[in-house]
Amino acid sequence: MKKQAKILIPSYAEDFTCIGGECEDSCCIGWDIDIDKITFRKYFRTKNAEMKKKFVKHIYRNEESDCYDVDYGRVAINDAKWCPFLDKDKYCEIYRNLGEDYLSNVCYSFPRVYNILNGNYELSLYMSCPEAVRKLLSSRDPITFIERQMPEVKHIIHSAVDTGEKRWNKSHIRKLPQLRSLSIETIQDRSCGINERLLNLGRKLENIAQRDPTHHDPIRIKSRYAFRIEYFRYVIESLGVFDEIDSPVFASFTSLLMEGFELSHEKSLESKADLYREVVETVVKPFTEENGYVFEHYLVNSIYQDNFPFSENQDMFDGYVMLVVRFALVQFYLAGIAARNRTLTVDDVAQMIQIHTKIINHHKTFILNLLQEIKRKQFDNMEFISLLLE
Repeated sequence: MKKQAKILIPSYAEDFTCIGGECEDSCCIGWDIDIDKITFRKYFRTKNAEMKKKFVKHIYRNEESDCYDVDYGRVAINDAKWCPFLDKDKYCEIYRNLGEDYLSNVCYSFPRVYNILNGNYELSLYMSCPEAVRKLLSSRDPITFIERQMPEVKHIIHSAVDTGEKRWNKSHIRKLPQLRSLSIETIQDRSCGINERLLNLGRKLENIAQRDPTHHDPIRIKSRYAFRIEYFRYVIESLGVFDEIDSPVFASFTSLLMEGFELSHEKSLESKADLYREVVETVVKPFTEENGYVFEHYLVNSIYQDNFPFSENQDMFDGYVMLVVRFALVQFYLAGIAARNRTLTVDDVAQMIQIHTKIINHHKTFILNLLQEIKRKQFDNMEFISLLLE
């Protein structure tokens, strides 16, 4: 009998099931696929002759492995960027022919995220999975957290933090559980709008961190809408959507955004800012007032999953700034889509959260580089945050 462990689970994730070949954005297409050491060896010891031939052909040793429990080996992705073990109906041949025990730790776990905080297991789901996003947004009720007994299965520990370690004695990390709870409580306060909740959270964290709110040069702007257009255009250019990102969906959304705000036209920045302001006031704000829960759930899941506010480093305000930047970038894209389509739907938000997470959060260097640039420009302050949210 397998050992039981206590695991804390957000309510949306409790009955998640992979939909396999029915998924519109399969995690077996377009991604590197890692193989842990134990599974790697099982592949070459299988008595299934047909599968063993395929393993010899398509599995190789990863000489740059960072962790034997994760990426000891790799799958050689074909030219179409499909996993070679995916059949024409997008079902896994390894699972079908050998069973789930032959799935690697990565394939078995995804999109599940396992963390350990002060010795306690926590489970959440990556929002790069379309079905996970659908589960997240399936209820308007606030997310709750449920303790369950679950059998120990194949999993990868995303992070393990013990706030009682001596090295955290002089760090706010020792208050991580309390800070995370405060953050979730603030974001779930439905007495005000979602943007105001984020601003309230920033003020609380700024006070706890005892940061000097005036220790930066004033940001010179023509208008907050013009500032956002210029800033997010810089972000999109830095990401290299059309040259470096292999995602036709994200490229399509970016084209809609540029068309909606006429970013490639010769019109003045003020004219584009006026268009942006108009679509926010007539489409985005009414939608957000009616469907604020979709953004609330997205933020709460991020806070819970990423050890917020220490999601980037040991500086709690850095974690807060990047949470806001990700959120504001999603809102900016949605506003661009609304400018083009003159409407927004919950499905638009779901698709944007999914593709945004897949491209931005799984990018190896983009968030780090963006944070470094924010700090270089002295934008790590509430004035910058207010320009993105108010």
